[in-house]
Amino acid sequence: MSKYLNYPNFGLLILRIFLGICVLYHGLFKLKFGIEPVASLLINAKIPSFLSYFVYLGEILAPIMIIFGIYTRFASIMLIATSCTILYVAYMDKLFAVTNFGGLVPEIIYLYLGASLCLLFCGGGKFSIKND
Repeated sequence: MSKYLNYPNFGLLILRIFLGICVLYHGLFKLKFGIEPVASLLINAKIPSFLSYFVYLGEILAPIMIIFGIYTRFASIMLIATSCTILYVAYMDKLFAVTNFGGLVPEIIYLYLGASLCLLFCGGGKFSIKND
């Protein structure tokens, strides 16, 4: 059975596409409706609000690079930095808080972080435009 399911490059492609699309939707939402909520989160965390513009790198540029396999490792570093920033400014007091349904409150951020770490260590795979 394992010989039929041994396609790591195809698995990396699927990971890149799904991770990239999920994060890209967050970025497109911010592009359409603005980044003021992000700026206010940064201000509350005593981080300069002008850094909120980096959300466009982490949630628009990085996912596009990940989807197409363009310098995937570098793009995953951008996404790791974005995920860690989100954990710090939005979920610092709830890092291990549990929802009413049994999941972690910031579990989607943990999933983005884990998938990005996988891409950092494995790269984009054979089906990439520009291998790193």
